[in-house]
Amino acid sequence: MRHFFIYPNMRKGEALTLVPRVCAQLRREGIRLILPMQMRTAAPEFPDADYMETDEAIRVADAAVVLGGDGTMLRIARAAAQNDVPLLGVNVGHVGFMTELEPSELGEMEKLFKGYYSIDSRMMLHVSVIRDRRVVYENDALNDVVVAKGTAFRVVKVCISADDEEVTRFSGDGVIVATPTGSTAYGLSAGGPVIEPSAENTAVIPICAHALTAKSFVFAPERRITLAAACEGGSEVFISTDGGQSFAVRPDDRVVITRSPLRTRLVRLKGLSFYQILQQKL
Repeated sequence: MRHFFIYPNMRKGEALTLVPRVCAQLRREGIRLILPMQMRTAAPEFPDADYMETDEAIRVADAAVVLGGDGTMLRIARAAAQNDVPLLGVNVGHVGFMTELEPSELGEMEKLFKGYYSIDSRMMLHVSVIRDRRVVYENDALNDVVVAKGTAFRVVKVCISADDEEVTRFSGDGVIVATPTGSTAYGLSAGGPVIEPSAENTAVIPICAHALTAKSFVFAPERRITLAAACEGGSEVFISTDGGQSFAVRPDDRVVITRSPLRTRLVRLKGLSFYQILQQKL
């Protein structure tokens, strides 16, 4: 690892103040530093760093240091997975479940260059929206795919199938399809199960279902999950991956979710197990 992309949450002052410290830590190891293009005009300047757009930086980097919380990790996860770039997260958020270090632990980064680290490979989901036999939307998610109503006072009717066999129907605010990584995020808040990452199962979790019998399901990773959703009164239903920009889903659309060929690689330096992290963060 000789080329590092430092990716701070530009909206968080604490993340920006960490950049000089991270750069100084890496500079001592003779690392080539890459910073976001937006930081070129910011103070302080780093004359020994290259400034690039995120997509270009991810293509040339050997690893990325992410300064932010889980949301910042999710914003870069897909591009990093496409380029097989591992992510080392430094928590400048609230929970920081996917991050590895706290700001006070930057010294732990020395382990990277001594070989004292591991890579935690995380399953991702691929989602496609099929309309009139055409794919009109597709994306990959590290955390979850959410199908939900756009109007507060309407109800979404959801039908869920696995490998073309209907599993359940219910009405409510929508549904979450979560990876093991996402099972400790929105899915947990909605009453879904916690799934350890090595299980690589997919959880389907109703959101505020209007039925006592509506339950969460855990599917094997090879299952193809299909959702159909329509809102009462003709109101719009939206799909979002990892909390990103939403896409309007029509009643006749089919949302197809499978295990993605992409994987997010997280750098682990402290040797904590999933259960230890769970106890610390939650």
